[in-house]
Amino acid sequence: MDITMRVNFKLKIILTLIILFFSATLFAQSDKQSGGSRKIRNAEKVKEEQSKKQDKAIKEGKKKHNKLQSKEVRRRMKRNDRRYHHSDANDRRPNWLKRLFPKKRPSAY
Repeated sequence: MDITMRVNFKLKIILTLIILFFSATLFAQSDKQSGGSRKIRNAEKVKEEQSKKQDKAIKEGKKKHNKLQSKEVRRRMKRNDRRYHHSDANDRRPNWLKRLFPKKRPSAY
């Protein structure tokens, strides 16, 4: 009885190792194919290019808008931009008093 239990235990261990090995190889193969077909990859590439073009267009538009402003306005915009980037006020949660008594917006009527 003792010998058969040992053999059964060894068989169980060997079978679980084999199953784990084959499942790992199946997952490894599926990772290689996750790139998809050529059409999908091309579509992703096109989307990336479009987003890059859009970012570039936004950047150029900001430059043109900045050039249209007067020197004084550009300085003021630059100063406000620095203030905005240096403070984390926009990311912070308002303090308890402001949360208790929020500013009331004027009604539309």
